[in-house]
Amino acid sequence: MICILIALVLTLPVGVGIAHVPGVAEWFASGEGYEFFDPFFNAFGADGGESTSDIIFGTLYVVSFVVSLALAIAAWAIVSGLRRMDRR
Repeated sequence: MICILIALVLTLPVGVGIAHVPGVAEWFASGEGYEFFDPFFNAFGADGGESTSDIIFGTLYVVSFVVSLALAIAAWAIVSGLRRMDRR
């Protein structure tokens, strides 16, 4: 439960970090980013404009939550391992 709470707190900063990765803006500017998301647009019935950006941002937040959760679980495992080593 603590890992999920930590992941929720980290979701927005990780999402901002993912959005600022070099090459992401160019990927969308070239049109390849929109081609990648085309199946999502079709699945959710997006016809352009705001609905496509909502799908892109929603996907970004889901990916950033998954990355944040993985980081939180890894950090928790490391801290737990260090605590066990200190008790010995």
